[in-house]
Amino acid sequence: METVAINTASFAEYAAGDRRRRTEIIASQHDRARVPGHNATLFYRPILAAIHTAVSAQDPEAALTAIPVPDDLTGQARAFAEVTTGFLHWWRQTKATPIPTATTTLRVADLDVEVAPHLGIRTRQGAHHAVLLYLKEAPLPRDAANAALRLLQIRMSDLIPGATPLVVDVRRAKEHRLPKNTNTTTLDAWLTAEASAYTSHWHGWLRS
Repeated sequence: METVAINTASFAEYAAGDRRRRTEIIASQHDRARVPGHNATLFYRPILAAIHTAVSAQDPEAALTAIPVPDDLTGQARAFAEVTTGFLHWWRQTKATPIPTATTTLRVADLDVEVAPHLGIRTRQGAHHAVLLYLKEAPLPRDAANAALRLLQIRMSDLIPGATPLVVDVRRAKEHRLPKNTNTTTLDAWLTAEASAYTSHWHGWLRS
């Protein structure tokens, strides 16, 4: 049987999603696997590349607004403008310094989850964070944030040893952190169940 893989953000959304959203994610993931250069894969790539440039630039706003926005992807210009506004608000408040981070994979049940923070940062207080950026229009559900945070936390020794996971809902400039009183045993059991549900859904879609 083929290996089923997904990135952290998409799996977190699936785990927290209702039936309609879960089906949309499965359909999108199949489209990405089948069609190289699918729009779902390319949509945010330019603004993510600009963010990587901006965090090391003297003028982050100039780096974010310099990217060309093609006309063939509906809504991209508005999305980029909202992401730019939200990111700059968060970044100026954070006043952090970028640091290197890595990418790894976590096996959850029969699912390979790519754990790849968008940024590594060091705050003014000296704290290190592995940061996952959520760029979409809809607000990030708390359950989805917790799922992503836990996946980052589990693999932190491979990403930025000793760092703390951080998820940023960029358009709202809102940080999500895993609560200190989180029952990780219960959270891990939920993630395992959702990983099994995802792989079953994936294979069921192939047979449909």
